[in-house]
Amino acid sequence: MYKSIRLEIVFWLGTAFLMALIVRDAFSNSQGSWLAGCLLLLPTLLLQKGISWALKFSSWKRYNRLFLIVVSSLYLAYLAITFVYWYFLGFNPNYFEKSIINPVLLWVIMGFFSGLYFFLFRKKLSENSRPKTISFYSNRKLISLRQDEILFVESLGEYTEIQLVNGQSLKNGVKISEWSNRLPQFLRVHRSFLINPKFAIYKGQEVEINGKQLISISRTYKEQTKAHFLKM
Repeated sequence: MYKSIRLEIVFWLGTAFLMALIVRDAFSNSQGSWLAGCLLLLPTLLLQKGISWALKFSSWKRYNRLFLIVVSSLYLAYLAITFVYWYFLGFNPNYFEKSIINPVLLWVIMGFFSGLYFFLFRKKLSENSRPKTISFYSNRKLISLRQDEILFVESLGEYTEIQLVNGQSLKNGVKISEWSNRLPQFLRVHRSFLINPKFAIYKGQEVEINGKQLISISRTYKEQTKAHFLKM
């Protein structure tokens, strides 16, 4: 783990160095180019992390978020360049054309290093995106499931029941509060229901699960449920 972190630090330091070399002609001194190279790390990191985040969504949500990330990264890149231009050149008009770097070039530079990161650290990224599994006993049998196979968990008094995507349900003796701890990505919408938000559509007073079942949202969990779906 620590080795991987060190390699990432080296990678981003090397990226800052190479970016400084690429934009050195846009500034009148080496300090300006080095500062620009370091500051351009911010939009590059935004682009890299943002693409990873956007790809988790599907259909139009993915494209909307990709567009937002691309535009935001370019805006942040120009803020960085403008700051360096002001700090070292004092908005000297003689250097204006050089300092305002072509937006296509900026995207190419940031996109190249983002792509290089994905290529070099693809093993780590694939491990992080691999679906997590859980194990529990149901009818005296040890069951192992991927978390993305679960629609919701329902508390039924002395036991809980897990409803799966394939329509199967599994009874077990684990309390719903314990399931909340074991499934931190899931959302508690009712004292008796813990849902997988991946399969849920928010409808104000209730959520629709997998386009079939409606589950009421209790007053206790109303605000946190609303906040969760509004930020998605």
